[in-house]
Amino acid sequence: METGKLTKTEIITSLQTSIRELEELMQTCDEHTLDQSIGEGKWSIKQIAGHLFDTEEVWSERIEQAISSDHTPFQSYDPEIYVKKRAYELYNAQEINSMINRLKERRSKTLQLLEKDIWDQSGLHPEEGVMTVQILAETIALHENHHLAQIKAIMSMSESST
Repeated sequence: METGKLTKTEIITSLQTSIRELEELMQTCDEHTLDQSIGEGKWSIKQIAGHLFDTEEVWSERIEQAISSDHTPFQSYDPEIYVKKRAYELYNAQEINSMINRLKERRSKTLQLLEKDIWDQSGLHPEEGVMTVQILAETIALHENHHLAQIKAIMSMSESST
């Protein structure tokens, strides 16, 4: 994902709308649809939603770290390990929606942080090097849009097969 193209306003708008869109999509999915994936060996909608929860948890913490201490080294993060360890595929629709509500609460805190003049503060990503708060927030936004498109594609496939 190429960062550095969105304005601060576009980033905040994306972070606000993507969380609402995720919530709406999850509420329209039944158990069967939540278990569907784009293909063999790919994550199901449940796992994608869980991954987005994990991403918010890890990347918003990185934003907090960058704000509290410029150039803080970030811990490494393997999304595959998180998704397997947390076993999102075993969650039911109610648990998925509860998780989305917790994600919304965390996002609200992240958005409050972004209201401050902290966009140029940075941390040290293990693979990407120095990342400003703006790049961290933009990465979350772009990442979510990518996965929302995957969820929509799975839902579309699921609808056409019924």
